[in-house]
Amino acid sequence: MNPHALLIALQMCVVSWNAQSYDEAYHQSLDSGKPLLVLVGADWCGACQVMKKKVMPQLQRDGALKDIHCTEINLVEDEELANRISKVSTIPCLILFTKSEEKWQKRELIGMHSQKTVKAFLAKHTAPVVASRADKKVTASLPR
Repeated sequence: MNPHALLIALQMCVVSWNAQSYDEAYHQSLDSGKPLLVLVGADWCGACQVMKKKVMPQLQRDGALKDIHCTEINLVEDEELANRISKVSTIPCLILFTKSEEKWQKRELIGMHSQKTVKAFLAKHTAPVVASRADKKVTASLPR
C-alpha cells in the first residue's frame, strides 16, 4: 500500500465515529428505549465538520455515547428527513430523543459546542431527572 494512502486511512480511523444509518438507529432506539442522538450538518459547514470529526469521536472514546444510538444526517442530501425530525435552520444541530414514561421528548443543542458542553447536555437529558424549563423541550413521537 502507498504510504500516503495508509496515512489517509489511519487519519480516517482516528476521526470517524460510529454513527449508524438513521433507519438502523431509529429502529434500535425504538426497540431498546435508549436515547437517539442525531447530528444534523452539511459537508460544506466547517463547524459541522468539527462536531463530526473531533467532538463526537472524543465523546465516543470517553464513553459518553455508549448507551445512546447515534446517527448523522446531511442537511443537503437528506433535507426531507431533517425537516421531518426538526425544522433545522441552524447547523450543526444535535437533536436528542429520550423516552420518558410512554412519550418521546426532543431536545436540541444548536451550533458548534465543545466536548464538555455536549457531554453535559447528554448527561442532563439522559439522566432520570426532570429537565429545567430553560431547555428547548418538545414532547414528540420518535420521527420515522
